[in-house]
Amino acid sequence: MKFTVSGLRGRVDEDLTPEVISRYSSAFASLFEPTSLTIARDTRESGEAISRMVSASFMWFGHVVHDFGVVPTPVFLRLIRLTRSSGGIMVSASHNPPRWNALKFAFGDRLSRQEEVELIARNLNTPHVARGKFGKYYESSARVYDLYLNTLGDLRYDLRGLKAVVDSQNGATAGWVARLLNDLGADVLPIRNLHGPLPEDPEPKRERFVAMDLLLRSGDYDVGFGYDPDGDRVIVGLKGAGMLTEEQTTALALYAATRYLNVGKVAVLNYSTSVLSEKVLKDAGLEVVRYKVGEPNVIQRLEELGGVLGGEGNGGLIYLPFSKGRDGVLSALLISRLVREGKVPEWIVRSVPNIGKEKLSLPVEEVVKAFEGVVSGWDLDRTDGYYFRRGNDWLHIRPSNTEPVVRVIWEGEEGFSSEVKDRVERLKGGGL
Repeated sequence: MKFTVSGLRGRVDEDLTPEVISRYSSAFASLFEPTSLTIARDTRESGEAISRMVSASFMWFGHVVHDFGVVPTPVFLRLIRLTRSSGGIMVSASHNPPRWNALKFAFGDRLSRQEEVELIARNLNTPHVARGKFGKYYESSARVYDLYLNTLGDLRYDLRGLKAVVDSQNGATAGWVARLLNDLGADVLPIRNLHGPLPEDPEPKRERFVAMDLLLRSGDYDVGFGYDPDGDRVIVGLKGAGMLTEEQTTALALYAATRYLNVGKVAVLNYSTSVLSEKVLKDAGLEVVRYKVGEPNVIQRLEELGGVLGGEGNGGLIYLPFSKGRDGVLSALLISRLVREGKVPEWIVRSVPNIGKEKLSLPVEEVVKAFEGVVSGWDLDRTDGYYFRRGNDWLHIRPSNTEPVVRVIWEGEEGFSSEVKDRVERLKGGGL
């Protein structure tokens, strides 16, 4: 089980037990005087049961509970803003396998930061006694779609003539994204659009979306979107090209944002995001700052700098005036407009980043030591693990926020990339 800015994550009934769920949700709920709190979930089999436990903890402390039901995480955060709630919990383990689940804690309309994670942790052993006034529970799922649609404002684009395909992998975007694009005029084919079983590995990579890739390559559809279970991550495909990579998706969403939104003068990317997104932002005249992985970290740095636009290289667009989180739904709106207007830059479609990712079950110091000869003399930033950079080549080694592993991510010229791959394989095999 892990408790970080990405929430409390674990395997259901192994470490994420009813007792643990009650302790953490109570520790969170007791931080607020009686107020309005919200709850939502993705489509995991354990989601409804966990949501009921969380709701009971909220009511125990006198809070009014609004249950949004099954909604994407970015929609959940926007709904908190629209309903002026004080915060809440999203029950979703995002891209983790179905047997996992998680509590994502929202303070106001953003997910918890490190200091709030520490506050909840310190509060875990406090006796949580009812305050003598119990809260009420409201099932609010029936009205949330219309609320979301009717408050899109200038983002309510005319998508008539656009042919789109959406693969929700039976996650929380089922019944949301396809419906939204259709209501804006697009002709939409939904795939795996039920609140049903998730695939064993639901992380949105292009090899997961074979049917959508074929439809796009054949020229039958203009654009396609593939989602993880809670909709904060998305991967896009285009007519003729098929599915793009996660990094190209982020770059394309950021490009669309710079065309259609007021994006200010500074943007923040996490350390593990491709230089492709960096180029898009710099070409648009923005200063680019790198910061820690994890959307709460990117958002915190944006607010410190007075910026509004950010991203993470997993299809994760962040635009603070709309919602304070990675937003795969907003990405679909922006990219759909770009495609409909015929303004997709071909150089992004052709620029497949030479980026590699691996997970290692080794101490982070041991992993870093294995690469000393590769990155000797490079610039080193220790803000988030170890970030080595020389020009457009970089290597990022850090403990994961969501899994008990060390993540090794790199990008660069073929010679550098091959050397990193070789050392990673030797580490996996017990060498070095």
